[in-house]
Amino acid sequence: EGWRYVTGHPVMRPCMIWATAANFLNAALVALTPLYLVREAGLDAVQLGLVLAMDGVGALAGAAVAVRVTTRLGTARGIIVADLAGGALLLLAPLTTSAGDAYWFALGNAGFAFGTVIGSIATRTYRQTQSPPELLSRVMATVRFVSWGAMPLGALTAGLLATHTGAHTALWAVCGAAFLPPLYLLSTRVGRHRDLV
Repeated sequence: EGWRYVTGHPVMRPCMIWATAANFLNAALVALTPLYLVREAGLDAVQLGLVLAMDGVGALAGAAVAVRVTTRLGTARGIIVADLAGGALLLLAPLTTSAGDAYWFALGNAGFAFGTVIGSIATRTYRQTQSPPELLSRVMATVRFVSWGAMPLGALTAGLLATHTGAHTALWAVCGAAFLPPLYLLSTRVGRHRDLV
């Protein structure tokens, strides 16, 4: 019932696809981060931990301003703008080539988390307020199952890319692909409205 409702819904379906793509890319980035930063950039354990922690800082900042962003821009536009901004900042990550310039990766990591969290808050709120009460648990379970199910595939894909092209090339590919989820939303009904309606 949850699957039929979500896949037949003109807003929830594209939002689920967006979340699935975002989780795929996030898992790919998580898989590449320690590999690239330790082997290629030469960070030690403390430096790596600090760079990884920036994901949490970005997520917290996104959560703090999500309501303001979506109120000012609209929920649909807010998701797309925040996600495009996060993707643009993520392009800074591959500029890190040593411990001395690891701040680029830290900023990219924080920016990607910032944009994704704003989108996540807006889409989850929409699902929770617009789903029929008797289907809410099924709707949430369906989206969670599909979107989180992409995470192992994202990590595997990143590993295969790094194996065949090198960690730095794989990192560029993943960071560049961060524009795909918001561009997809822009091409759907979500992108044609100010708010998720």
